[in-house]
Amino acid sequence: MSELEGILADTSIWVHFFRSAGSREAAHLDGLLQARLVRTCPPIRVEVISGARTERERMQLRELFSAIPSLDLPDDFWGRIEESRFSLARKGIQAKLIDLMIAAVTQHHNVPLWTLDDDFSLIRSIVPFPRYIPEV
Repeated sequence: MSELEGILADTSIWVHFFRSAGSREAAHLDGLLQARLVRTCPPIRVEVISGARTERERMQLRELFSAIPSLDLPDDFWGRIEESRFSLARKGIQAKLIDLMIAAVTQHHNVPLWTLDDDFSLIRSIVPFPRYIPEV
């Protein structure tokens, strides 16, 4: 794992981390956080923080995410989303915009995405990006 410059932990990983603190996935994410290998991006940050149940929890999440390096959106971000969504629709796949946003960021930065969301497998048929599959 030392050759990694970082991994992008998808919202599904964060939800699992907070709801199943004793799981192997949560322990693995904690290890990646300790090693400072976790990255985030605006779409993930918004999804996770907006899911807070209270204002206090929202502020705690904002503080946590402010300590995690964020991957910028590419200059041609919206054009990539438009093209990808159009191409996926031609294949009969209605991808969620937020998932396409995350895929575009991870593809642009070539940072592996760790996700538990199967929808990304369909998106990868049009937007190839590296995946992170932990040995848990």
